[in-house]
Formats: sequence, structure tokens, C-alpha cells
Amino acid sequence: MKINFTNINFENDIKLDQDIIDLNIKIKDICNNLPSLNIAKNTNLLNLTIENTELFKKNKKKFVVFGTGGSNLGARALINILADQPDNILFFDNIDPLFFQSQILKLDFQTTGFIVISKSGTTPETLSQLGSIVNIANEKNILNYLYKNMIVITEFKDSPLFNIAKKNDCLLLQHQNDIGGRYSVFSNVGMVPAIIAGLNVRKIHEGVVKVLSKNNYNNSLNFAQIFRYCVSNNYSSNVLMTYSDGLNYFGKWYLQLWAESIGKQDRGVTALHAIGTTDQHSQLQLYLDGPKDKFFTFIKSNYKNKGLTIDSQLMEAESVNYLVNKKMGDLMHAEQDATIDTFKLNNFKFREILIETIDEENIGMLMANSIIETIAACIYFDVDPFDQPAVEQGKILTKKYLS
Repeated sequence: MKINFTNINFENDIKLDQDIIDLNIKIKDICNNLPSLNIAKNTNLLNLTIENTELFKKNKKKFVVFGTGGSNLGARALINILADQPDNILFFDNIDPLFFQSQILKLDFQTTGFIVISKSGTTPETLSQLGSIVNIANEKNILNYLYKNMIVITEFKDSPLFNIAKKNDCLLLQHQNDIGGRYSVFSNVGMVPAIIAGLNVRKIHEGVVKVLSKNNYNNSLNFAQIFRYCVSNNYSSNVLMTYSDGLNYFGKWYLQLWAESIGKQDRGVTALHAIGTTDQHSQLQLYLDGPKDKFFTFIKSNYKNKGLTIDSQLMEAESVNYLVNKKMGDLMHAEQDATIDTFKLNNFKFREILIETIDEENIGMLMANSIIETIAACIYFDVDPFDQPAVEQGKILTKKYLS
């Protein structure tokens, strides 16, 4: 993974606080001791997770994941890197009643594995999903099959989800209490669905360990400093543009990681996700010709000579000569380079991340770097990277309205 900053002069554009050395020491200390990253070094725990998940997979045709936010997005981001997407895993992170009912009623509960994830064990969306399928199983008199076919990942403490799992002998896996939901991708929360999908999860952890072993967070620190200490622009938006369908859910995961961590005490920067080439036709006009209040990150890959061949005779007949003797990957590669060069020629400041191949090790590295840079930005803004106090009021009112 190669990272370049363009049109940023870190000596002239960035004016650092006097205590930046102390802040950087604090950031490195937090990240070096962060349970959500260091879990990638625990090979015994990963081996146990693989063993339990492989046993759970047997004799099942489909799998359903119940969980919202961090209990869902990390696993989806990992599985999303597969070009051949598995059609036997369904993720439910929302509670749209009509969509949920339509999809759930199509399932054979006796051959479906259910993975129910909630760190607290009290997430109302997840409990409602679980309660709905229990009601269906009761009506069909197959409740025993349902609980036998269920993994529950939650903290081992008194909670509705933990108590339900214990009472009904579900397979229980512990959600570590020192790992927050949006930071949980490298724990069993992300690993169990990834194993079911056929990913090499050891390689994912190797990517994380590679980032930690370098103990060189300069790129992450530089990126975070741009938002807090840049004197030439006051950036209010952090725009991530990914040039691969395999990173669509990485973008969604990143949005939660960044927004829920940094948006506190009237401080923060809004994260936006754009998809290349799709959003070149919808958002690029604003980015290039609108307010200059955004910093951009482009994540690109090598697509030259990849994909299906475009019919040359058809293109020649219509004088579309630039597509003659080309593959679809050649067009993708040209479009991502053209967009990035347009930003460069118009003197935009941006970051470019080149991932030659989007695979398990590289997604592990990319997500680990994202966690580090998010924590760094929070420390620079003097906010806690790990809490989310503002959302509690909505949770309290939801329960009040239902009562």
C-alpha cells in the first residue's frame, strides 16, 4: 500500500501546536496498546474462532447476520472485497419492517445459521430482529432448531441477549468489553462472517500486524494534522473516493468510524464517501467547482488490461476509437488517473492511496491505518475517540415512545 500527499507542503501549510510532540506520543501510546488492533496478534483466539465457526458452518445452506453499526459494517467491508460475492450470507442492519419480513419469511430456519451480534446485549434493533424470528419459529414449532443454529456474540454480562443465549444453549462467543463496536472489525464480530464467506482471516490479521510492527504512523499523523492545523484551508469535509466496488462497504465502515469518533463538543469534520467512477457523474461538479472546504483521499488500484474485452468492431463502427483494443479495466484505470490528475492540475490538496491488489492483507492494513488516523484526529481536536454520548438521548426517547 503506497500513500502520497499532493500539493501539501507540511512545512508551510501546516502550523503545529507547541505540544504536538506530546500529543503524538499520546497517539502512538494509545494505538500501540489498543485492544481492537492488538487482537490481531492473538493467534490462539483466532484459531479458536476459526474452529468454532467451521463447526457452526456444517449442514447449513444460508447465514443471516443480525447487528447494526459496528456489529455489521466491518464484516460487510471485509466480505465486500471478494469479486465473487457469496450469495449465502444476508446482513440485516436496519429494521425496515416490510423488507425484513419479506426476506426472513423466505428462509428455511432448519438450514439457516443465525449470527446475532450486540456488544451491550441491549441493542433494540437487534433484539427486535431476534424476537421476530423466535416468534416465527414458535409458530412453526421449530424453536429448538433455531437456537441450535445460532451464534450469539455479546459481552459476558447480565443483559437480555446474553441471558437469552444462556437459557437456550446457543453458541456464545465473547465480545471483548475493551473493544468498542465501531472498532471491532478484527475481533470475532468481523472474523466470524468473514470465515463463513471463505476469506483468509489470518491474512487480514497479518495486515494489521504489519502496520503495528512498523510502528511508523507518520502518514496517519500527517493526514489527521491537515484537518486540525492546516492554515491555508479550513477543511470541513473529509471526502473519501474509492475506485473499486470491492471498497463500497469499506467506505460505509469508514464513515461510521470517523463520524462517531470525531463529532463531539461542536468540533469535528464531516466524512463523505464517493464511488469512482459512478460519482464522477453526480458529485464531481461540486467538488471541483464548489467551495474549497474539502480534503480528498483517492483510493485506487491497478486495473490495466483487466476485465472483459470491449468489442473493437462495434467501437470502430461508431468512431469510439479510444475504446478499440481495450478492456473495461483500461477505461477504469484511465478514469481514475484522469480524475486525480484533474485535481492535481487545479491545485487541489489531496491524498492518494494505491492498493495494487485489494485482498485480505491489504484490507487489514487499510482498516488498521484508518483506525489510527481517526484516533489521531480526535486527539488533535481534544475529543474522546471512543465514546458517543450524543446518541444516548435518542435511545432513551425510543424506549419511552414504545412504552
